[in-house]
Amino acid sequence: MINEIGFGLIDNGILVGSAIAGFSLEDIINDGLAFILRETNYILKTRIKGLSGSLLGAGVGNAVSDFFGGLCISSNMAWGTFFGCMIIVLISLPIIFKMEKKSFTSLTK
Repeated sequence: MINEIGFGLIDNGILVGSAIAGFSLEDIINDGLAFILRETNYILKTRIKGLSGSLLGAGVGNAVSDFFGGLCISSNMAWGTFFGCMIIVLISLPIIFKMEKKSFTSLTK
């Protein structure tokens, strides 16, 4: 039972730490996203600003914590889980931007 408690502490410790880091770095993340989007005249809305830090912090944190959990089984499990988690994170942000842009343009018509 001690091993399982240790695993839980490491797994959720990484996840909580990453979520806090994502929240703390949210302004830096959004400044970077605004810089990338500067040519499109797209302005980040408040709804997206709240999602970017939490999505990246929790998503990346989950990928890292699952990586270390997967190492208990095999390196293939660790890397496969890590890349699977990261694919979802990388796909989610553009989808959120498109959804918000669509709802914003429908409100302005």
